[in-house]
Amino acid sequence: MGNFRGFAMKLAALAALLVASSITWVAPATAAVPQVASDEWAPRMNGTAYVGSELAISQVQHFNPCPTEEAPNGFVLEWLSNGVPLPAERQQGHSLKLIPEDRGNRISFNARGTCPEAKAYRSAETPPVAASNRATGWTGRGNFELLGRTHNGDLVLYPRTYEPVWSVFCGQGIQCMSYKGSWDEPRLVGSGWNIFDIVFSPGDFDGDGFNDVLGRDGAGNLRHYPGDGEGGWLAPRPVGSGWQIFDSIVGAGDFSGDGNNDVLARDRAGKLFLYPGDGHGGWLPPSQVGSGWQIFNKIVAPGNTNGDGGVDIFARDNRGVLHQYPTDGHGGWKAPTVVGPGWEGMTEINGAGRFSRINSPSQESNDVTAVDQEGNLVLYPGWGQSGLYNAGQIGSGWNTFKNLI
Repeated sequence: MGNFRGFAMKLAALAALLVASSITWVAPATAAVPQVASDEWAPRMNGTAYVGSELAISQVQHFNPCPTEEAPNGFVLEWLSNGVPLPAERQQGHSLKLIPEDRGNRISFNARGTCPEAKAYRSAETPPVAASNRATGWTGRGNFELLGRTHNGDLVLYPRTYEPVWSVFCGQGIQCMSYKGSWDEPRLVGSGWNIFDIVFSPGDFDGDGFNDVLGRDGAGNLRHYPGDGEGGWLAPRPVGSGWQIFDSIVGAGDFSGDGNNDVLARDRAGKLFLYPGDGHGGWLPPSQVGSGWQIFNKIVAPGNTNGDGGVDIFARDNRGVLHQYPTDGHGGWKAPTVVGPGWEGMTEINGAGRFSRINSPSQESNDVTAVDQEGNLVLYPGWGQSGLYNAGQIGSGWNTFKNLI
């Protein structure tokens, strides 16, 4: 298994089955980054602090403009890590891409206007920057990207490219950075993956900043395929045995709140276990975090969909009703809610980040995607505390895949 990008004819035949289309939407949610200034027009930091994500500053246009050579827009922005200004090459204005070197640090910014009467602001710090999670994709760009495993064991990557668009207003007269997304050409990135009965992504499992894949074979052995940050894989290695006792295994993201990515596994009696990752490709001691989960025939971990910063777990029961189990960010649960019925018609349910992106004063939430019985790929954006909504079809022909990763 690994990269098989030279199989152009095989990939072209597979790509012909899949027709991707895009839609545009803007979703408000709840900000996860605290602000120091009480002024409602103070600059704000948007985004979630994990490697591969992007933080952005908004509302700076409310400074009284006094253009200078240093600051032609009338304000100066400065990014800090643990209170120390970042190097000049990372001071790129409104946005900051978080890299592996930021792991564990707290990010903040300074903003000051150049008018004599202008105020100066310093934001609160983020929580410590956590490991990259599934939402940042496979190509090192932090984008929504789908990875599918076909019934014959091929892995196909569907990358997306996002270009910034500035002329977007996101409420209260505030201008925000939005991104226009488009699908790249699909790539064949592996074959022979039908030896595994479960394949999933924990996000970055070994701490190198790139997202990885884990696969369980029929003997219960768990293997780790490190991502190379370019859509391919490094040499695999074993990371466990005896996993045949579980009938569902998902990459939960940072369930325990320690900054490392974790795994949830359900046994056949319905007990749910947390296997915390140690951030270096290994495990901390597991613990039971639930029981009665045998009533569900599908468990999905799309990340944070409700805007509170904690990961959310979705589960479909045998009647087709989808339930949401928010976490408290410290290895426990908040009260569950019912998303709705009718999900028995979906052959696959998956989370892969945010399909549409806008850096607004409200933090965006991750989305859920689903494949219906006709093979249509349907987008369900996270809508903050309001749950999910159906944004429509974003592709067809996706029933060629056994599962999405």
